[in-house]
Amino acid sequence: MIRQLKSIDFKSYANTKFIVLTSITVVIMAVLVFMVSPFFRMEQVLIEGTILVNQHEIHERLERTENSNLLLFNTRAARSRIMQNLYIDSVEFRRALPNTLVVTISERRLTAYVQIAPGSFLFLDDTGRVLETRGYFTEPLPILTGLQFTSFQLGEILEVPDPFAFSAVVQYAQLLSQHGLINRVTHMNVADSSNIEILIDNRIVFNVGTSVRADEKIRTIIAILEDMPHADHISGFMDISEIRPEFILEVLW
Repeated sequence: MIRQLKSIDFKSYANTKFIVLTSITVVIMAVLVFMVSPFFRMEQVLIEGTILVNQHEIHERLERTENSNLLLFNTRAARSRIMQNLYIDSVEFRRALPNTLVVTISERRLTAYVQIAPGSFLFLDDTGRVLETRGYFTEPLPILTGLQFTSFQLGEILEVPDPFAFSAVVQYAQLLSQHGLINRVTHMNVADSSNIEILIDNRIVFNVGTSVRADEKIRTIIAILEDMPHADHISGFMDISEIRPEFILEVLW
């Protein structure tokens, strides 16, 4: 049995294809025109998460113009410029349609200072990364003494022969901050990581030993300062490297 082949109307097929392609092109063009229209002009930038970083700097590094389009804005290039600030750990962007860009900043945590020369300090985060060098500081954080290193580079982690010493510093600094005592810490001596010393109010030295039972040791310091009469006027030394029921303060006159 011979099947009869249906004839194909090539002209009708070509017309249908042309109509479909034209419709798709019109839709794409309409979308593109809508995207670049003033409706999506970036009129507002909200910056979240900044503590130490100046928001004016973030605005400048965005390099936004009056005609910047929210949908077409190059966030990758903006992130690269913003991340040049060493205090910034990460940057996230969110487009809140139709005209707002939300920038969320995650900062590195400034933890301590290291004096490298008279009137010159390294600013370190909680990983030991050097964030900047400056001749003064305003944040009430401890100055580290006895931390051995030969060189440093901005943006890089400070290489020290005893990494346990700095990890102990980070742990103590976090606890001191949590318990509201960080602003009274003048120095932390980490020359011997098994006998770390915390200087309070530039008067009283507490030998906290290692970071073992660190939270109990900080609570002990707080209790001693609260219970000791005229603590603000006494200079002395106390060894709390091992938690004991009673402690004797060696007063230094």
